[in-house]
Amino acid sequence: MDNRLNGIVLIVLLAAATSSLIIAEVNSSMYLAQAKKSHGHSTTSSKSSSPEEFAPGTTGGGFAVQPPPGTGPLSTDTANNSAAALAIAHRLAITSVNASKTQAKLGTPCLPQLSKFITPPLEARFTVIKQCVTVTGRVSWTRYFERDGDANFNVVLDPPYKNMLGPGSYSQVFVNHYGSPALHMEVVCQAPVTSTSILAIGNCKGYNGPNFKPVLPKIGQHVMVTGRYQIEMPEMPGAITELHPVYGIKILP
Repeated sequence: MDNRLNGIVLIVLLAAATSSLIIAEVNSSMYLAQAKKSHGHSTTSSKSSSPEEFAPGTTGGGFAVQPPPGTGPLSTDTANNSAAALAIAHRLAITSVNASKTQAKLGTPCLPQLSKFITPPLEARFTVIKQCVTVTGRVSWTRYFERDGDANFNVVLDPPYKNMLGPGSYSQVFVNHYGSPALHMEVVCQAPVTSTSILAIGNCKGYNGPNFKPVLPKIGQHVMVTGRYQIEMPEMPGAITELHPVYGIKILP
């Protein structure tokens, strides 16, 4: 009787051990499957952050799309002469070499005198990178006209100039406002000034510059634009890049 009882106990113990091994095997398989799934999801996210595949709403380190190498992180610094502003300006001075070459080759006129129609409080917000560059690209946004009298539009740059955007131009804030990363263009004093902001009052007094209204581009048009290349730290987090003032506009085929 004791031997039979011992046999039954042994069978029960063996069954319990076998069940434990099966459960462990199932748990291990589930863990590996989950890990494989997570790895695949990570790969997909990385791909969607590629600069060539801009998708509004996706993120890549705080950007709407992963910026080109060397763009650097977003900064909330708003000082035009800060270390952050100067670092961005230094990098963009290097990556905008093609825009300088284009301007020199074409001999497009530069009109630095137009900067006198920018009020000192507004001018103090800018970090100038280069006094005169020329770029080409496709118009992606327009607003004619602003209350400060300016005619504004954005240009998605052609490949030779694609690395001329600062971190703020890739930010979700910029994309939500303008639709896509682009170089911002400001054509000064093309309409009456109605703004009461200290940044705008008196900026167009005595304006005697060009009338650009006949050549202001439409969305989708391919254009060549010459202007002063700069960043404006307070405009949006990270500093947006712009040509301000614009010196010349040409509609391309």
